Amino acid sequence: MNRIGVAGSGKVATFVVHQLAKKYSVRVLRAANDSLLCDGVEEVHDVADLVAGSDIVILCTDSDELRATLLRSPDWGKQASAEKRVVIDMGQGDPDETKIIATTLSEVGITLVDAPLHTENTAAIETASAILFGGPPTVLESVRGVLESVCPTIIACGDVGNGHAMRLVVAAIAACNRLITYECAAMGAANGLAIADMATVLNSSSGYNSASARVLPALATNERTADVTLGNWADDLRMASAAAMRYGAPMLLATMARSTLDAAANRLGGSSSVDRLAEIWEIDAGLPAPGMG
Repeated sequence: MNRIGVAGSGKVATFVVHQLAKKYSVRVLRAANDSLLCDGVEEVHDVADLVAGSDIVILCTDSDELRATLLRSPDWGKQASAEKRVVIDMGQGDPDETKIIATTLSEVGITLVDAPLHTENTAAIETASAILFGGPPTVLESVRGVLESVCPTIIACGDVGNGHAMRLVVAAIAACNRLITYECAAMGAANGLAIADMATVLNSSSGYNSASARVLPALATNERTADVTLGNWADDLRMASAAAMRYGAPMLLATMARSTLDAAANRLGGSSSVDRLAEIWEIDAGLPAPGMG
């Protein structure tokens, strides 16, 4: 197993392709930009070619429209063989939709598993990222080497669809952590507290969270902490809220966080990094930028 087909777009897809190309022969579908292409990567122009020439196909896109088009393409069935083909969905996705599509593809001999890569910053892939796998344990073992070439941390989350469900849970908590950290840091800075001191205290107390550990120290030095955009994060929380309502477990705080992200995207632009959220609290609290004073 050494031929990997990738269909995708965005920064995470570029990272995935470049990591895979270090070890495998990689083919990409109609690269939207040259960033996907590198040594060892071949470009193909339709789903049929991608499927026919690949042992495993990976979908990695932050575009719901592209993902739906690819997964519902009739070319999967045309290329099915006696040996079951595996499709790994590493992108964003709704858990229930993933389960439905997995059932449909299984009817033409294709196994779909979801293995989204949760990362806010690909530079921290070794320490602060994970692949969240949903699907049979036997399939996980058969593709583990491929996934580990992208990210060393792989967490089995249960049945197909559970990887996407877990990603939404993580995204919602991460967003809430970041927003409350910026809000409280602004209040502290307005009262004369140093960001570095707040980071020391919070990270040694019950106030500790993922954002206090990574974002506060970066604020003090004006360093970048994330690749994810305001628009993508708002979309994540929108999907999480919709799924939660279907399950009868409404996410009230996450929904408020999504509204805050939507407002921030309107002010700063949806393609802006979530790091720029700090600017909103700096401006509204009258603090000098950067680093909340």
